[in-house]
This record gives sequence, structure tokens and C-alpha cells, in this order.
Amino acid sequence: MKLDRQDGVGILAIDTEHNNAVNPDFIQEAHRWMDEVEHDPTIRALVVTSTHKSVFCPGIDLPFLLTRSRTEMRAFFEGINGLAHRKFIFPKPEVYALNGHTIAAGCILALTGDYRLMTRGQFYFGLIEINLGMAVSAGMVEMLRHVLGSQAAERVLGIGENYLPDKAVEMGLVNEVVDGDMLMARALEQARTLGEKPQMAYRVVKRYAREAVAKRMRELDAAHVEDLINLWFSEDTQGRLTATLERLQKKKAG
Repeated sequence: MKLDRQDGVGILAIDTEHNNAVNPDFIQEAHRWMDEVEHDPTIRALVVTSTHKSVFCPGIDLPFLLTRSRTEMRAFFEGINGLAHRKFIFPKPEVYALNGHTIAAGCILALTGDYRLMTRGQFYFGLIEINLGMAVSAGMVEMLRHVLGSQAAERVLGIGENYLPDKAVEMGLVNEVVDGDMLMARALEQARTLGEKPQMAYRVVKRYAREAVAKRMRELDAAHVEDLINLWFSEDTQGRLTATLERLQKKKAG
């Protein structure tokens, strides 16, 4: 990841060796850059994007995580949940410029933000965990209820569909779709608009709007992390994940 600054806006570009898939190194680096942004008084808002042309974040790093132990997977689930909790109540505005596929864990991270823009085209925004025999964490379900409302959240999670950008807007998952050549300009415009608000007032309003939800998220994730571990190591889920990985590897090789 790398951080640039432009007229009071930080631009955090995700660019990892694993095609932006989420793993422990991703989580650690995200925290490091959030520390810098949070404590830099010259940055009033943050745009999060990707250097990849067609991928913002494809989800978790399957090749790495499929070989981990129960103890390591517990640490991973706690780590990614903790990152989402922090991002959800991050004191500065976060605008997501989604320049490609945004899947599973990538969706969760984007949904923590204050505003989401997505590139027009054949790109998907999808919470597909259920199709792999997995579940979005209990705390993330609570966050999705906050974003979409309970019935819409349950429908999105239960169907596990990948949505094209316009449909993602219709579902309430994304705020705006723009042409690719206008994505960053529009994201910076939105970030500056939010960043120009009185900072202390914005932080208080955001905390009032989200603090109770964040508290519930933390409580639920702490209480139900064992469910995620049991699902991960179930025979059905391991079979689905292994088949998915093999399919992706064949596609890449072909």
C-alpha cells in the first residue's frame, strides 16, 4: 500500500503481492497506514482505491489461509473483524474508489466507509460467502443492517450474488457509479466535500451515528468467532474452498 496527499486528502492505494487479497500482512499494513492518516493533521479525508486495473479486493487470500491451523484462523478472523470495527468508526471521512471487482472481504471493508463509488463496467460487488459454505461475521451482519436495513441485508447475505455496479447502487451497497476515467476525480471531489466539514463536528456526528452499532459489532464478533472457525474447518466448506482455489489457479494458468 502507498499513501499520497493531495490538497488535504490522503489517497491510499492498495497494491499487494497477492492481488490485494486480505491476509495478516494486509491487515497489519492497513492499520499502519490508518495510524498515519488519523494522526496527520494535514489529511482531512481519505480516498481508498487500488492500483490494479480491474480489481479493488477479491476477498481473502485463499492460497495462504487454506493451510492455516485453527489457532491461526482464529487470529485471522479476529484480525479482519478488528480492522472492520476500526474502519467503521474511523474519525475522518473515508471515500472508497472501487476501480474493479470488490468481493467478500473487499465488500466488507468498503462498506465501512462513508461513501462508495464504483467504476462502470463488467465489475462485481458481491458478498458471496454463503456460496463457499462460510458466513459474514455476526458483527458485519450488524453493520450491513445499519447500511441497508434488516430485510435487505438478510436478502443480500442469503442470496450471495455478485452485483454489477448499477445493481449495486440499486441495492444500496454502492452510492454512485462513474466512468473509469472520472473515478478518482469524483472520489477526490466527494472526499474534499466531506473533509471541508468542521472536523470536530463531523467526528461527533459520525460517532453518534455509528458508536452503538460498533459496540454491538464488537460484542457479537467476540461471542461468535468460534462459529466462523467451525464453518471454515467443516468438510463441506473445505471442499468448496479447495475447489474454488483450484478453479482460480486453472484460470490463471490458462
